[in-house]
Amino acid sequence: MKNMKHLGVLLSLLLLLSTFTGCSSITVSSEGNEEKSFEFIISSNQPDTHPTVVALREFAKNLEEKSQGTMKATVYSSGVLGSDRETLELVQFGAVDMVSTGVSTIESYEKMYSLFSVPYLFNDKSHYYRVMDSEYMQEEIFPRTAELGFVVKTWFDAGARSFYTKDTPISEPSDLKGLKMRTLASPTLMEMVSLMGGNPTPLDWGEVYGALQQGVIDGLENNELALTVNKHAEVAKEFSNTKHLFAPDVLIMNTNTLNKLTSNQKAILDECFGELSLNQRELWEAEIEKAIQEAKEQGVNFTNPDVQAFIESVKPMHDQVAKEYPQFVDLINRLRNE
Repeated sequence: MKNMKHLGVLLSLLLLLSTFTGCSSITVSSEGNEEKSFEFIISSNQPDTHPTVVALREFAKNLEEKSQGTMKATVYSSGVLGSDRETLELVQFGAVDMVSTGVSTIESYEKMYSLFSVPYLFNDKSHYYRVMDSEYMQEEIFPRTAELGFVVKTWFDAGARSFYTKDTPISEPSDLKGLKMRTLASPTLMEMVSLMGGNPTPLDWGEVYGALQQGVIDGLENNELALTVNKHAEVAKEFSNTKHLFAPDVLIMNTNTLNKLTSNQKAILDECFGELSLNQRELWEAEIEKAIQEAKEQGVNFTNPDVQAFIESVKPMHDQVAKEYPQFVDLINRLRNE
């Protein structure tokens, strides 16, 4: 039934795309080139109240205004177009123009993205921001999937990921022994949980609440906002601030759609993408403190374990990164204390 639902969504989107193509209007840009009008379809698996969805809707208004109506966007939230992997395939196919997703979703397409699922690479949030905003990311990593039909156009703050469970505090790696911990279907994240002693259990995001409630999983790793926006505080009462991972969300765009734009439209789009990323970060920061307070009011216990044992448990991952990606490690080290 779920597959039939998504097939119906895909067919509807294809009909919409053919409609948009058939009804595109032509305007003349300031540089004298003809410009088609575009109506982008953007997907997110987050609910309407999530900072990323709020920022995407503001981005849509900004884009329409700055492009004088030649570029518009509709944001579909709450995973109505499918899971992260399903919508990424729709972006590749061209039925969806953009999708906001966790960076680990694309590591199977481009191995370098797996680096952001390696725990404890960054000292803190400022260090992480410097790396993500670097020219190396923009010019060397984000365009790498172009031949596969999509590229990363900007990134979003997804906070520091920590472990939380139904009722088991995680003070050291040994506390994870025997626990079924949900991860994305990411080999890197699964290796991390295994090295720390847990049993990695890949599961789609939309299934997590029910799995926690029914005991299919014991816990997972994510940020504080998931406790409130995704209502996990109702079924998970122990949050351990391991802060083991700064893994961004990314906004991915279909390359064929991008290549149809004039240079003027691309410039406007890039400007709006930059503003989108900065706006999302501000919204995120404001929501995190509110989420922590709200979760405490719902009975969630927050603890601050000594993370040194967790860092030592994943040393084999750091050794492998240094061996395979020395240039990236040099970048991280260079930006560590700037």
